[in-house]
Parts: sequence; C-alpha cells; structure tokens
Amino acid sequence: MRMIEIHNHLNKIWGEIFELNEVLREKLRPLGFKVEPVEEVFNAYIFLEGEWREMLYPHPAFEIKPQGEVGATIQSFYFVFAIPKEKITREFVVEFLKKFPQSYIYGTENFLEDIYNHNTPRNPDEVYGEIEKSQEQVFQFEVEAKDSQDIENKLLEFIELAKRYETLEI
Repeated sequence: MRMIEIHNHLNKIWGEIFELNEVLREKLRPLGFKVEPVEEVFNAYIFLEGEWREMLYPHPAFEIKPQGEVGATIQSFYFVFAIPKEKITREFVVEFLKKFPQSYIYGTENFLEDIYNHNTPRNPDEVYGEIEKSQEQVFQFEVEAKDSQDIENKLLEFIELAKRYETLEI
C-alpha cells in the first residue's frame, strides 16, 4: 500500500466515525443510551490472516453506554456489546448468528479464544453449548461491516434484537 492510500484510508475511517458518533448520539438517546465522544483506542486486537494480532497503533471508537462500543479498524467498522452470561439464551444466539453472520463471540477474560468466528463458523447450538460450559461471566458479541452506514443499520437491528431478549441494561 502506498503512503497516500494509507493516509486516505485512515482519514476515511476517522471521518466516518466522527460523523457516526454525532448521528448515533441523536438516534440512541431516546432509546436510553448515552453515546460518548470518539477516542483513540489502544491495546486492541484485529483478526488478520487467520489469527488475532495486537494493534500497537490507535483506532477510533466510542462507547455506547451501557455495554457497547462502536469503532473502525483498518479492516472494518464494528460494534461490540458485553452481555452477562446469565442473560444469554439459546434463542438469542440462534437469532444473533442468523442476523449477523459476519460476527465474533468471545469472552472478556480469554478474548483471543473465539466461541464464534465468522471465518470458521459453527452451528448456533454448538456456540450456545460453548457459552454454557464456559467459565466466562461476560461475553462480547461483535459485528463487522464494510462501512459506517452498514454498521449503523446493523447496530439498530442488534439493539432491537437485544431489547427483545432483554440482554441490555437499559
């Protein structure tokens, strides 16, 4: 990749995240969420070439309180929500994976060990079984998208799903 391509790509993702932050602040407030300002996030990981790799460089992201984050990496836009194990049902997992096949599910303690990874998908019943037998108390449900509009649409779908299954603390 040439330097100008890197520069343009970073400007694109940062610019879109700042815009998305403003849009979601207005859309999510009536639903009971608080959207925090965009920050530089360090100590993150990205799934590249079949493995999780540490990002020593920052990427843009913002919190959606309670339980969520929206951001962008060099690879994709994403959102992730932390859900307590006791609130996760088989039906929620089945519907989540059906609606969001481009996703990851992992624990908060052993976050580099995927329970679900869209690069090597598993049957929803198997995924739920892994959640049930895990020692993890909180699981991350992460969804990827190609651009900020797509992640906004998926986020709103996720919120609707999560509210129906009462997995969020709002």
